[in-house]
Order: sequence, then structure tokens, then C-alpha cells
Amino acid sequence: MNRFLIVEDNKLMAEILAQIIRKCTTPKDIIKVSSLAAAQKILIDSNSWIDAVFLDLNIDKPLDGLELLSFIKKNLPNMPVSIITSESDADVVKQVLSHQPQDYLVKPLSVKQVQRSLDKFRTKASSAAGGSA
Repeated sequence: MNRFLIVEDNKLMAEILAQIIRKCTTPKDIIKVSSLAAAQKILIDSNSWIDAVFLDLNIDKPLDGLELLSFIKKNLPNMPVSIITSESDADVVKQVLSHQPQDYLVKPLSVKQVQRSLDKFRTKASSAAGGSA
């Protein structure tokens, strides 16, 4: 678990997240994109080398990250995804969790939050590998 895709339209937030990931683990690669289309293209073209996705919930408009989360769940069901957002409204959280991301991180991000996500990613990867053996 060392190749990550960050989907975040705020370049500073994307870089902060990348730095936090580097504090928590030794990534082989961190790809940062700022649009849903770019993220979808990377996932289609290279799903075998992306291990996990950190996805901003509000890329171009409110809740449009759910489109990409739905795409990932449909086409790459074993891909772990953490939603990143400043949204803490109960209805929004409920809507997002219905799409079953591995984690839901509320900004501002902390090392502890990202480490929790990475641990959840590893647990999902271990159970997926164990389930297919």
C-alpha cells in the first residue's frame, strides 16, 4: 500500500495531504489531480498501480465527489477510498457513508486522521487478499 491518488482542487490542500501521507508511510508514488475527469482517467488507465484514493467531496460543485466515488465502487470495488471534506452536516455525512468509503476525514486534516485511513486501507487490502486466496 504505497501508491496514492489525491483528488483535490485546492493545490495547497493536496500538497499538505501528500506531506502528511509521507509522514505516515513511505509512498512509492503520490499522484495529485484537481478534477474528476483527470482522476477517472488515471483510475481507468492505471488501476493496477493505484493502491488507494483520497477524494475531496466538493471538487467543482457541492458533493460532486460522490460521482467519482460511485464510479470507483462500481468499476474498482476493491479500491479503498477516503473522503476528505469540510462538510460535517449529518445529512451529507449520511449520504456519503451510504456509498461506503473506507473513511471520512473532516478538514483540517491531521496526521492521526490520515494514519487511521491508511490503517483502514491496509485492513481492507489484507481482507481482500485473504478473501481471494
